[in-house]
Amino acid sequence: MEIAKNGYICAQDIVDYVATPEVQQRLGTRARGIHIQTAQQWLHKLSWQYRQKRKGMYIDGHEHEDVVEYRKGFVERWKEYEKCFVIYNNDRTVVSIPTGFPVPQGVRFRLILVTHDESTFYENDRRKTLWINNNTKAVAEKKGEGQSIMVSEFLTSEWGRLKNGDE
Repeated sequence: MEIAKNGYICAQDIVDYVATPEVQQRLGTRARGIHIQTAQQWLHKLSWQYRQKRKGMYIDGHEHEDVVEYRKGFVERWKEYEKCFVIYNNDRTVVSIPTGFPVPQGVRFRLILVTHDESTFYENDRRKTLWINNNTKAVAEKKGEGQSIMVSEFLTSEWGRLKNGDE
């Protein structure tokens, strides 16, 4: 357990540990290293299993009371805004065109929905399968791990991707 890193261990960690001078000295003068399959067998006998990590919940704040209230208000506003959008079906043909709505200057206009699409890529995504002790419990954890890069675009149903010139 003392060489497990954040509750994770790999068979190579056991091989490396047994190869240290301190362990070799405790094992005696005829000691030699062990093979990785031996380490895997030891891990299994010590109640470690090679499997997918138990999933806990993510901690991200989406259920905080103020966030839930804001979301409810947003949905109500959205229902009103939706009446002002051009509506398309899946093959991009127009289903309905709003007449627009008046503003104080007397002009009528319609809304154009601009959506934001993003993906985040992490340099060190979490391991999916690893050696885990049978006593290990699922724990809450933050989303993401390590440095990341976010790829982001703005999209409209009328014009597609928004871009600046040829960029």
